[in-house]
Amino acid sequence: MALGVCLVVVLAQALIPDFRRPVADSMQYADIIATLADQIRHDPGRVNGTLGTFFGPAYPLLAALLAAFDGSLAAALACVAKDGAVCDLGGLTSLFAVQGIVVALTVFFCFLAIRRLAADGWTPWVALAVLLASKSFVNYASLILTETVAFFFVALFAWLFARFLTDPARRSLVLIGMGAALAGATLTRPSYLYLVYFMVPVIVLWGRAGAGYSWRAAAVAGMSFVLGAAAILGPWWLRNYLSFDLPAISGGYGPRVLVERLAYNAMTWKEWGVSFIYWLPDFGDGLASSLFSEDLWKRLTWYGDDSFYMMGRGPFFQEVYKAAQAQPNALGFLLREYVWADLGKHLAVTVALAARGQWVGKYIGLVGFMMLPVCLWLLRRRGKALPFLMFCLPPYFMVGLYAFVSVNVVRYNEPLIAVFALSIATVLVDIVRRGLRAIKPNAKPMTKDGTI
Repeated sequence: MALGVCLVVVLAQALIPDFRRPVADSMQYADIIATLADQIRHDPGRVNGTLGTFFGPAYPLLAALLAAFDGSLAAALACVAKDGAVCDLGGLTSLFAVQGIVVALTVFFCFLAIRRLAADGWTPWVALAVLLASKSFVNYASLILTETVAFFFVALFAWLFARFLTDPARRSLVLIGMGAALAGATLTRPSYLYLVYFMVPVIVLWGRAGAGYSWRAAAVAGMSFVLGAAAILGPWWLRNYLSFDLPAISGGYGPRVLVERLAYNAMTWKEWGVSFIYWLPDFGDGLASSLFSEDLWKRLTWYGDDSFYMMGRGPFFQEVYKAAQAQPNALGFLLREYVWADLGKHLAVTVALAARGQWVGKYIGLVGFMMLPVCLWLLRRRGKALPFLMFCLPPYFMVGLYAFVSVNVVRYNEPLIAVFALSIATVLVDIVRRGLRAIKPNAKPMTKDGTI
């Protein structure tokens, strides 16, 4: 039933409104996908070179395979990749329909994860309503961006991780699936490779301390996870090494993104303090502008002439990136000269950017974050607080990582909506339960599974 609800609601949200013309990054992906689709049909030998090493291969390759069998989609992609061209956006329908199904599955996997962690049977359904109302995932169903596929794999991982946390039995297949799911996310957005590394000690320590495994069994659990990831990532790593002499999953992206992030370290401490208000969702900019002088928030905007964001794409970027490219190890140079040399400031700004990046679903993210302490207290009473805390680790690790190395826009952190949906639903269900008890003191209370 939950899957049916997800499919109906998501497809309606994705396909009924008029399609928006792709802009910026979407145009670049449309061009790559159209090129790949043409090569798949007429010159398959060039596909490997077009994929290169800069972008993750999963999304453009999957979309190109669809376009190779749908001429209208291929023509629409080729058209929207050209700036100013008049295009029939209806040709994108098949791509957006498939992406809508992928998003529906993403929401469904979040529902399954929440059902594992929730304290009763009502909470997952309330959380599902929150997920669908937020449109955190469905917003990408009608965009030509990697997020749709990346979040699908992250949600699949989240469900399997929730199973591992809530079932003490040794589940090698679940752990292998967790590794494979994160590997799929990595082949869509290479930054998830760091989450693969992070999860190995998390799995081992939870196996030992949380599930009661022996150290040997906990180590086997970690190895099972690594095996699942390596089975997917290994062939791509080998392909990069043999074809491009690159012993890595991707190349060239890290230094560019880090330079854009380093511009934010130029903020003053007063600007840093104001940023926590200015970057609140929806109303923060207006509130900050009414409370503080313009010089304290002007550089916190996105597209102002002297904003930190534009600094990271203008002269600052050109100067620092050029210096880094002149070094044998560009990333190592940036870390040594700009991060470690002023680590305190970099970490402080990371906290501010992490706060900005977590407001998924705007007010839903803000309310969910505020309800986290209450949610933890309620789950602790049911003996479910520790699994929930562990479940929060992967999305918050990525929030911190993105804030440390990038400008950390909200769209990077959409999977965090599952945490906030569970937080809101847990508190709301408890409020309703207490309200019913107050109205009918002698009524039979809800049981642990949510029935009355």
